[in-house]
Amino acid sequence: MISHRPRIAIIGCGHVGVTCAHALLQSRLCREIVLIDEDHDRVRGEALDLGQAIPFDTPVKIYAGDYIDAAASEIAILTVGAPGKLLGSRLALLADNVGIIRSCVSKLMAEGFAGVLLITTNPVDILTFVAQKESGLPQGKVIGSGTLIDTERLRSLLGEKLHVDARSIHAQVIGEHGDSSVVVWSAAEVAGLPLALYPGADALPSREELLAGVRRAGPEVVALKGNTCFAIAACVVRICSAIARDERAVLVVSTLLTGQYGLREVCLGTPCVIGERGIEIVLELRLDAAEQKSLEASAAVLRNAYARLPAP
Repeated sequence: MISHRPRIAIIGCGHVGVTCAHALLQSRLCREIVLIDEDHDRVRGEALDLGQAIPFDTPVKIYAGDYIDAAASEIAILTVGAPGKLLGSRLALLADNVGIIRSCVSKLMAEGFAGVLLITTNPVDILTFVAQKESGLPQGKVIGSGTLIDTERLRSLLGEKLHVDARSIHAQVIGEHGDSSVVVWSAAEVAGLPLALYPGADALPSREELLAGVRRAGPEVVALKGNTCFAIAACVVRICSAIARDERAVLVVSTLLTGQYGLREVCLGTPCVIGERGIEIVLELRLDAAEQKSLEASAAVLRNAYARLPAP
């Protein structure tokens, strides 16, 4: 069993990476955090700065390291990516980021990494597929943050509109973390009631408006402040918690499908049981005909983008 306080590596120490490191420090999940970035001076500075916050909380060793340190980690988080703003589709980031992810995965595996690989870099579903194929790790050991953040944005939006705690809302966003994401409205519930029967549901915006609100949430933040970091860091900590504590929690993450929904050879968001070994069960939701068609279209978008990539 994984120690309840494992070593976690973060590869890529921009806004997302450093925010994840700070969130992990506060989570008390790990005994060590190793930071890796090509800018060695800056990453040493980030480690020193974060380390100076440790006396106010539970002791954690945090330091700048290299891939040999990451290889000894139970969880390695890839937040690395080319600089630049998200101005349109996340798929536009693929050409710049695929080479970076390939390089990082190659270096990590060359040092003998055998832990859980968590990908947050966009477009996260395609890059999770790249990491799955090129790492050689078992299917459950490669996880993309996927539509976990979209699901939480949907729950938050519905909670705000219905004046109810978002934690009482069960509604999933599956498929691509991007413009072809799919809300499983047929299974949406509030406190065990079908969404349509919950008081006030008849006054909700249309499903199309709600989905559009979820899809534009990230780009809106980027347009206003230049990056997103806090929400994705919360998602990273939630996934790491499920692994480190062997929670067997059900989270909507990106994983390689092996026949679920009639789909193969694509990574996309779906509910998964996550524990100490990573993804332990991939769950297949019951979709209505329209949702199934939308999910197949989402998978086609991802497959087509991957097919256009140059060979490694």
